Amino acid sequence: MQAKEIPIHGLTGGHPLSFKIERIDYNNHYNPLKLHRHDYFEVFIFEKGGGTHLLDFDELPILDRNIHFVTPGQVHQIRRTQFALGYVLIFSEDFFYFNQTREDFLVKFPFFYYKTGKPSLELSAESFQVCIELVRQMDLAFRENSALKYNILQSYLQIFLCRCVDFHLESSPENHLKSPGWNLFQSFQLAVEKHYKSIHEVAVYGRMLGISPRQLNTLSQKHAGCSAVSFIHRRILIEAKRSLWFTEASVSEIGFELGFEDPAHFSRFVKKCTGKPPSGLRKPELVEIDK
Repeated sequence: MQAKEIPIHGLTGGHPLSFKIERIDYNNHYNPLKLHRHDYFEVFIFEKGGGTHLLDFDELPILDRNIHFVTPGQVHQIRRTQFALGYVLIFSEDFFYFNQTREDFLVKFPFFYYKTGKPSLELSAESFQVCIELVRQMDLAFRENSALKYNILQSYLQIFLCRCVDFHLESSPENHLKSPGWNLFQSFQLAVEKHYKSIHEVAVYGRMLGISPRQLNTLSQKHAGCSAVSFIHRRILIEAKRSLWFTEASVSEIGFELGFEDPAHFSRFVKKCTGKPPSGLRKPELVEIDK
């Protein structure tokens, strides 16, 4: 039988540098029974809460004045009630960076890609008002036919995300952006995100960054609370659990995709990290997925 895969949705239609903004309201026809993933970014801005958001293996409550962030490749499912209201921003990496030279903002953004914290932001009424006004301006600009429409949208989006960082730092007990070694640690995060399927060795990542394995371990302990090898293994394990939970691919296929040529080695890795064999991480009944 052909293995079911988690569908990967792409942005279709519109400008090649894709951006969309949609309302979340009672009339929205989003199917809450279907798990899926995207090759683009999504930001859910909830004015009114209600329901839960399954994001990989975390279930986030949908609360008033909540913002949820979804990174390309993450498996997610919105289970909202009819009372949940707000917006969703949908954009490609190309859209965010067109006419820009810096290409690491999205990776370093606190809520995108694999981070140690939760990918959501709870705001005060005052802070949320700042964010929702920017979103409403994006909604207006998206419906206009201005010659500079996408330049305007990109500018609003960048301001919105920067505001989210500001409000996050205000409420965070530790300002990691100003912490010594934070930029180097984020370079490590970026390298792991790019290469975790093929490179599992701390020494190789250390050479990429120009530091020793011991220095990389110290850096990871400081900013992630775990050793460098544990950080790498956690990223591999997330993808392994996604595939074991949400697809019918064989254990050997999943292991090979993640850089394990020997299925037994992959099985030992999963057992060591979780206490269970790969078969123990399978979902008994595959959740309905989009086709």
